[in-house]
Amino acid sequence: MKIGIIGSGIVGQQLGLGFIKLGYDVKLGTRDVSKLNEWKQNAGQKASAGSFEDAAKFGEALILATSWMGTENAISLAGKDNFKGKILIDVTNPLDFSLGTPPRLAASLGNSAGEQVQRWLPDTKVVKAFNIVNAYVMCNPKLEEGTPDMFIAGDDDAKKFAASVAEKWGWTSVIDIGDISQAYWLETLTMLWVNYAFKHNQWSHAFKLLKK
Repeated sequence: MKIGIIGSGIVGQQLGLGFIKLGYDVKLGTRDVSKLNEWKQNAGQKASAGSFEDAAKFGEALILATSWMGTENAISLAGKDNFKGKILIDVTNPLDFSLGTPPRLAASLGNSAGEQVQRWLPDTKVVKAFNIVNAYVMCNPKLEEGTPDMFIAGDDDAKKFAASVAEKWGWTSVIDIGDISQAYWLETLTMLWVNYAFKHNQWSHAFKLLKK
């Protein structure tokens, strides 16, 4: 399967490497292809880069890994028709840095980033996943104190794909919390992660749901 990643920052690059290790062909979509030369060299023959449109056309499944402020424009540049019928893993977080750090949540109940993405792309199977951890933990969840849980929300087919990928990366527990309307709670969980990170200067933590 071919994976197209919309966004070429640390999150996109790390997810790209994670998919390549599983045997997928990956194309990163970016505004500046030249900045990915080193990434392509390190990633090997299954890695390539192009425009947002190139990545969206290339991928049989797609990943949305843009900064929130640029997400809608990136989708527009990628071409909405190139998302139709495809699975889209939404890794974005609606963070507002306008007042400095830590950022504020730029979403509300019923209007989460995940729901907005689904409204922009009504013919796409959207799942919110991998947004609640550091980029370097997404594909390598083995932490010193154990393996955390991954929470996902969205379209059923997309959740099956995201869960399958997560398990191959080493997530031993993937928890389905519902349809895309539940993405808001994953984004607020990210705010807990962010505020803890800034308060304690700790950036590799993650969450575990414990049951009696």
